[in-house]
Amino acid sequence: MNAHPLTFAALVVLWVVTTAFLWRGRRWLVFYITGAFGFILLVVYGVSLAGYDNWLQSLEATQVRDIAAAIGLRLDVLGGSGLAIPNHTGWAVFDIGIECSALLEMSAIVGLAAFYPAFSGGRKAYTIAVGVGVTYVINLLRILLIVAIINALGTSWVFPAHAVFGRVFFFIGTITLYWYIITRPTISVVNRQLTPALAEVRDDE
Repeated sequence: MNAHPLTFAALVVLWVVTTAFLWRGRRWLVFYITGAFGFILLVVYGVSLAGYDNWLQSLEATQVRDIAAAIGLRLDVLGGSGLAIPNHTGWAVFDIGIECSALLEMSAIVGLAAFYPAFSGGRKAYTIAVGVGVTYVINLLRILLIVAIINALGTSWVFPAHAVFGRVFFFIGTITLYWYIITRPTISVVNRQLTPALAEVRDDE
C-alpha cells in the first residue's frame, strides 16, 4: 500500500484521539483549536491525496466559463482547470490551482463551526451550509473578476489581477461572511452569558 494513505490514516486517528481527549477533559479552547485546525489540514491533505482537488478546480473552471458566456465573454477550458482568456494582446491562460479553488476557506468554515462549543447543532448546520455555499460563490466571482481584468487590460495584468485585485476581493468577501455567520453570533452568545453576571454586580452595588 502507498505510504501516503497510511500516513493520512495515522494522522486521522491521532487527531480523533487527541480531540476526544480534550473534549472529555472540557479543555474547550485547546479542543476548539485542535479540532478546527486539525480538521482543516486533514481535509486539504485528504482531498488532495484522493485527487478531488482537481475535480473541484475543473468544476469551477467549467462554471466560470459558462457564466462568462452568459455575459458575452467567450472562454476556453484547457487541461481541466485552465482558462484561456481572450484580450487585445492575444490569449492569456489562468490556471485555477488549489489556492484559487477556495478548498482551504470552505474547510475552515466547516471546522470553525463544527467544533465551536457554544453553537447548537442546528446553528452549526446552518453556519456550515451558508458558509460553504457563499464562500464558493464568492470564489467564482473572484475568478470572474480576474478574467474580466485580463480580458479588458491584457496579458500583462495576469499577476496583478490574481495577486492584488482577486485576493483583495476574496479577502473582503470572506471577512464579511465570517463576521455575519461566526463573529457576530459569538458576540451575541458572550453577551447573553455576561448579562446576568453584570446585572448581579449592579444589584450588589
